[in-house]
Order: sequence, then structure tokens, then C-alpha cells
Amino acid sequence: MTAKNIYAYTLQPVPYEVSEAEQRHAQLLIWRSTNKIGTKAWAIMGVVIALALLGIVFIKNYSTILFWIMIACVVIYLLIRKFGLEWYVKRKMNEFPAQEIKGIKLGVQPHGIVMRQQMGVQEGVGAISWKDIYEWYDTPDFMLLNFKVKEQQGAYILPKRMNTKNFSFETIRKHLKEVVGTAKTL
Repeated sequence: MTAKNIYAYTLQPVPYEVSEAEQRHAQLLIWRSTNKIGTKAWAIMGVVIALALLGIVFIKNYSTILFWIMIACVVIYLLIRKFGLEWYVKRKMNEFPAQEIKGIKLGVQPHGIVMRQQMGVQEGVGAISWKDIYEWYDTPDFMLLNFKVKEQQGAYILPKRMNTKNFSFETIRKHLKEVVGTAKTL
């Protein structure tokens, strides 16, 4: 690093506070990324629609009602999958309170991310090394780091507002690309 560049690591840990709205937004984006319709389902729907259209074209009279029902079923399935499940997931997420994240400070160091938390009179210090992080996501609103330490899984949701000279996302990305690989997409 040259003298022209700012110091890439944290000299003073920054407050790590994630609001309930930020947590909900991140959870919803993660859920949406897992709620994809697979290739097999698309193929089945394509075959059903093709058969229904062929039936409508080649069969006359009241027999075509079956084919219209087939098309309606595919459309209903898509609507439920797209809008119904998301509505249900949002409703279920609101039933459980989000964990309040306050009083924690994070810092970036050459060996990993350091966490400091005030516990009564004492201050607890912990570190997540870069090798403990097994996947990461980089979105326009936040960076998500999933890690595993001593058989315990955890995650950091790092809102983009935390990207400051004291907590450089560029340094985090550099280490993650070296150790974990490229970011996954949501």
C-alpha cells in the first residue's frame, strides 16, 4: 500500500447497528433468491401449455373446456408462486421479532473482521477470520457474509452505509476474493 492510499484497516471499530427494516429487506432478498422456479417445472408448464393449445386448436365443442382449465391452472400456479408465497413469507417474518443489533462495533483487520461488544463492565472481543467465511453476497444495498466458527453458523449483514474510511468495503472484498472467491448473487 502506498502513502497516497488511505490505511485499509480499521484503527477504531465502527458501530454495527442494523435496523429491523434492513434485516427484513435482507431476509426477503435471500428468500427471493431461493424461490426460483426450476428448469423441470418450466418444462412441465411448457408441455402442459403446448398440449392445451393443441387441444384447443384441434378439438371442437365442449371438450375444449379441459384445455382452458389446464391453461388456467398453469397461470394460477405462477401467480401463487410469484405473489402468494411472497405475501405468506412476509406475514410469517412479521410474526417473529427481528433480533436487535446494538452495542456492537466491527473493525477490519488483516486476519479478519473483529467484533467488540460491551457486556456490563467488560468488553468482549471476537474475530471472524477470512477463512471462516464460506460464502458472501454483494448487493446494491448490503454485503452479506456467512461464516462458521466452532461448528456455529452466523452471518453479518453489512449495510452499504457502513462503507467508510474506518470500515473499507474494498478491503473486505479484496480479502474475500483472495480467500473465499467471488461474490455470489442474490
